[in-house]
Amino acid sequence: MDLQAITDLVGAVSVPLFAVTSMAAVGLRQTVRQFIAPLRSGWLLVSGALANFLVAPCLALALTALLPIPEDARMGLMVLACAAGAPFALKLTHLARGDMPSASALLAVMLVATTLFMPVVLPLLLPGAEVSSASIAAVLIPTMLLPLGAAIAVRQFSPGLAARLQGPVQRLSFWSMLVMPANQFIADHRELAGLIGTGTVLAIVVFTLANLVAGWALGTMKPGVGPIVGISASQRNMGVATLVAVANFGDSSAVVTVVLAGFLALILLLPLTWLAGRAGSGRAAVTVS
Repeated sequence: MDLQAITDLVGAVSVPLFAVTSMAAVGLRQTVRQFIAPLRSGWLLVSGALANFLVAPCLALALTALLPIPEDARMGLMVLACAAGAPFALKLTHLARGDMPSASALLAVMLVATTLFMPVVLPLLLPGAEVSSASIAAVLIPTMLLPLGAAIAVRQFSPGLAARLQGPVQRLSFWSMLVMPANQFIADHRELAGLIGTGTVLAIVVFTLANLVAGWALGTMKPGVGPIVGISASQRNMGVATLVAVANFGDSSAVVTVVLAGFLALILLLPLTWLAGRAGSGRAAVTVS
């Protein structure tokens, strides 16, 4: 078995495993009432929708107009801009010590909205692209929505079982989180290196950080919502983006751009959310004292 076959196999296991275990880990900690409660926050939903489905595509359009990046990379960035609802946002929200029920509720809404948004908007941004709601739903439902719903049901009706499952599920989620980007880097390192010096890296970095700042700012109209919306907007759904990029653009650099964006987002957002969480706990300690 050659290296390509190995990385393909590892990717085929680690990517869906991370999505399933991330969603299940959150669901095992929440009852139905706890999950539904954040959905009553109108501003959480409105700011999340604005950040993910208005700000992100507009930023992508502006960056691709201003920066001289290759056409394939431009297509990849547009696909990313339309793909909201990343399961890794839950890990980042945990690092930032944000409200997990609110983050998971927003994630579920963004997942459903993405299946409706992408097929309508992406062909407008990229004439000729054909995006199927059914193909997107085929990825989102079994790997994200169903595990979340099943885990919430377990927590609701069998709290003891949910408590016993939390540890193993969290460990699976953690290790798959580490394996996934490392495997992508090994598989695509030559193609990734080819994008260096083209302006693509700068576009992805600016896109990620600008989404984080814009989403955070939108959410701050209600206490505690800023970090959740900022993280939701800055962490795009790599699974859906990859599916759409492969289906429409084959082996072009659009797919590699999506992979590179996922790798760079991890590098940028992991330390930033960790620092935000540390700063937040420090302020809380000062307030208490």
